[in-house]
Amino acid sequence: MNINKDNIIQIAKGEIRRIFKDGGTILIMCIAVFLYGIFYMFPFSNHIVQDVPIAVVDQDNSSMSRQLIRNLNSNQLIKVADRPTTLVEAKESYYRNKINGSIIIPKDFEQDIKRGKSVKVTAYEDSTYLIVYKQIAAGIIQTVGDFSNKIEIATLMKLGLSKDMAIHIKSPFELVDMPLYNPIGSYQNYIVPLICLLILQQTMLIGSGMLGATIKEQINGVKIWANGQIVNYKADKVNEISDNPIEIVLGKAFAYVSLYFIYALMFMYLFPTLLVYKMTFNPSMFLILIPFLFCVAFLGQALVGLYTNRENSLMILIITSVPMIFEPGFVWPKESLPFLIKFIGFFVPTTPTSVGLVGINQMGASFCMVQSSFWHLLFLTVLYFWCACKVVTNMQKSTK
Repeated sequence: MNINKDNIIQIAKGEIRRIFKDGGTILIMCIAVFLYGIFYMFPFSNHIVQDVPIAVVDQDNSSMSRQLIRNLNSNQLIKVADRPTTLVEAKESYYRNKINGSIIIPKDFEQDIKRGKSVKVTAYEDSTYLIVYKQIAAGIIQTVGDFSNKIEIATLMKLGLSKDMAIHIKSPFELVDMPLYNPIGSYQNYIVPLICLLILQQTMLIGSGMLGATIKEQINGVKIWANGQIVNYKADKVNEISDNPIEIVLGKAFAYVSLYFIYALMFMYLFPTLLVYKMTFNPSMFLILIPFLFCVAFLGQALVGLYTNRENSLMILIITSVPMIFEPGFVWPKESLPFLIKFIGFFVPTTPTSVGLVGINQMGASFCMVQSSFWHLLFLTVLYFWCACKVVTNMQKSTK
């Protein structure tokens, strides 16, 4: 079967014109890309959760308990927002959403410490939101741990030991904590690149599905408004320029990829300067990005075979957007996902793409280190190209 390059170019140009003539596809493939990009990213603009409000119930009201409260308030992760006198009052503040946790400093706190007794400081933390819970727990553990260490070191020094010897006995070794790839613990750097890929994938799938399903509706016969009246219209061709399924599929794919390549550059190099998330310039990223865009373009055309009308693509693909976030294994560990979910995720383009791009962008990996993602994407691209050609062939048969 001969492939005419001019036909592919003409089909691509015609498909781009169809995108900008169709109000629905303009909304999905143009406007929604920008709006989703902005609205999904701004909630993470603060990078990390800080100054989580907590309450402290000081039942001792001693100089040492007040010092502990000052230390808690100086920790950047938490903030002492309320000083109730009882646990009941602390609960009321929590239910009024004023605080996310409470600390109880027991009576005789200072006196028991000076007597050498073990003292328990009780913490109540809201675990509804794991990120908030983590910050409260970390802030309290750090502060109370440092406070306890200072007391123990001071006690050892009173026994005649030097400060250095007391510190060595209390902490015989030092832990050097070096976070890799995301040193500040930013949730934005962690999740935004994946969201960008999902925006590109879902909007392209919906838009291309709407355009393909529109042709499918026209082949089956539709009513249109023409010359001031409603008339029946039935298309006798899938494409006016060519009857070659390969040319039709490639032409449409080049139209979608050329448009979405611009969006990808926008997410990779423009948005990071506005929203401050980490993206690095590495040419190896394009070896993953370009197959990803073609893979999604072919998948969008292949899914047309499942639609009976243009609204189906919108309804089906919107409800799958949230589950797609879990497939790559960044939001939830892939090892903890059921086998069926992982099997389905194997055929989702964002799954290998996110692994490859995150490896190159955030972890500094070379292309050789993530080439398995490339071959995975290449396999899916060939598979969905074949499926898209079969769908076009079947649509052509229905015109006869």
